[in-house]
Amino acid sequence: MLAKRTGTPVPTIHHYRHLGLLPEPSQLATNRFLYDERHVEALVMIRMLRERRNMPLEAIREVLPGVLAIEHGEVPLADMWDEVIAPFVDQFSPDLVRARLLAAAREAFARSGYAGVNVADICSAAGIAKGSFYRYFDSKETIFLAAARSTVEAVGEQLDELPSRMSEHQAIEKLQLILGPVAPLLLEVATGELRHQANVVGVVAAIAGGLAAHLVPRLRTRGKSAGPAARRVVDAALVGLLKPTLGSETTPPL
Repeated sequence: MLAKRTGTPVPTIHHYRHLGLLPEPSQLATNRFLYDERHVEALVMIRMLRERRNMPLEAIREVLPGVLAIEHGEVPLADMWDEVIAPFVDQFSPDLVRARLLAAAREAFARSGYAGVNVADICSAAGIAKGSFYRYFDSKETIFLAAARSTVEAVGEQLDELPSRMSEHQAIEKLQLILGPVAPLLLEVATGELRHQANVVGVVAAIAGGLAAHLVPRLRTRGKSAGPAARRVVDAALVGLLKPTLGSETTPPL
């Protein structure tokens, strides 16, 4: 019932509960739980924080209790978004501010490229004062590289929410879908490495390794074969994202 009301898959609900994002439900039996309106409200808010503010789950866990404590009366939450969120902006921890900047930077650099983005753009999208930026990053170049590396955790969060283990072929398709929005950012980093730019050497390999580590528990392959299988998936997914630029849309065979 909770999944149907909120549009949230059951495995994702359990994942959020284990992360401490949801109030503990009443347990009716070994695998049966009773949820109420608190859980509906929390799931709606989690989705809004992720979609509207690009917040990672760790950051949402920090801000969610305070947001949910606000009385909203009869006004729909969507209509008073700024009023609900604004009082908490100044209370965000350094980790949360950094996460917001990175999320905004990933989207900006993927959309407009390094040359098309400035620090003010990133701060505006993150809802952070420009003067605060340099407490977290030394320069645009620094946040560019950090944004590229942060795709590992951003994508990993989405992989962790997948409902079941996947075959390699399924994993390639899912990873391509998740990586699609940040593919231009990764491509720009890879291009820099091909040009022997010292600051990006090894970044793509580090990202690929991090993604493979997140994939291991999501694959049907177990044991010693899981690591190599995950790396094959990552390599195939990254190559597949380049296929349209080469005039081909097929996924390479495993």
